[in-house]
Amino acid sequence: MAESIKHIELVACIVRYVRAHYKGIQSVAIRHDMPGYIGCDKPPLIGDYRPDLFAIDAPLTTTIIGEAKTAGDLETNHTHMQLAHFIRFLCLQTNPVLILGVPWQARARGLGLVNSIIDNRGIEPSLISVVIVDDVQVN
Repeated sequence: MAESIKHIELVACIVRYVRAHYKGIQSVAIRHDMPGYIGCDKPPLIGDYRPDLFAIDAPLTTTIIGEAKTAGDLETNHTHMQLAHFIRFLCLQTNPVLILGVPWQARARGLGLVNSIIDNRGIEPSLISVVIVDDVQVN
């Protein structure tokens, strides 16, 4: 499925955020699904879903999943299931971080959705760091 221009811009925001905020971590490997990057491995499947960004460091101290969603995408069952799979996976990782990239108008809805999934699954919120990035905020 072809990604929208907005979705690609949001993935770029996530990649920039990770590069800016995790550069102190030794040997970070970032896999993302941006078009035009020859030789860049796609992120691995997590359950039946592939995140837009997957990053780990070596030795393993941090696991990051980044997912970009347009405002309309936040309301789909696909997104809810996808985020639930990512959150469940992250609960089993060391220092897990979920980064959700959304349009600035959808920041509150994005955070509310992630918190709802965490709450509905009975997950302790302190187990996962949640970061919301948008297309306006300077990271």
